[in-house]
Amino acid sequence: MTHSHFSTVRSERLYEKIVQQLLELIDEGKLQPGDRLPAERKLAESLGCSRTSLREACRVLESEGIIISKPGGGRFIQRVDQTLTLKYQFNTVDMLEKTAIIYFLEAREALEPKVAELASQRATSENISKLEDVMTKMEEKLKYPEEHVEADSSFHLALAEATQNFVFVSMMESNLNMIRQVRKQTLHSESRYLKSLSEHRAILEAVKQRDAEKAVEATLDHLKHIRDHVLGDREK
Repeated sequence: MTHSHFSTVRSERLYEKIVQQLLELIDEGKLQPGDRLPAERKLAESLGCSRTSLREACRVLESEGIIISKPGGGRFIQRVDQTLTLKYQFNTVDMLEKTAIIYFLEAREALEPKVAELASQRATSENISKLEDVMTKMEEKLKYPEEHVEADSSFHLALAEATQNFVFVSMMESNLNMIRQVRKQTLHSESRYLKSLSEHRAILEAVKQRDAEKAVEATLDHLKHIRDHVLGDREK
């Protein structure tokens, strides 16, 4: 593969254009599953963008499972259902139909209260410390809107780890991609993000107090607000 495949991009939101161009290269077969992307510096030069914008684009593509980063080994195109991915073209507002979101929230309402209940009974001091760290990150990331989703997802994963049940951890990991899509719709306003922070804090405080009932209640409260917010947005 030659660097000539890449054309210069220009836009106020550069990373979105970079995402789109990389998706088009995959669609055209110029980037194949298993291909390694050029080194960051070279790829940024080819695209005519900064390495910061390129990293933002790669974060989006990684969260969607399109590319994977290997420590010390660069970034690779993953084997994914490219037709499905390209059909959506990262239009997050339309990514999931309302019905699909409701089914997904229904499943979370079944799973996550139990996770919170068990976490409040079994969390170690290390688990609590990790959850506190994630909360701190979430509070800090008010300054960096593009990173909200990642920190929010980490909280749910850290909570699953606190159950000491690897099956819950595995289930939460497999749910993270869907969670991120819903988060992109529900965390776009600062006021909603602040409310979400307080909802996560309430779950964490209940876990720290070893209060299973309160942890379940706080989790259901959080999921209800997500449901109300998603439905409210989509009905406008």
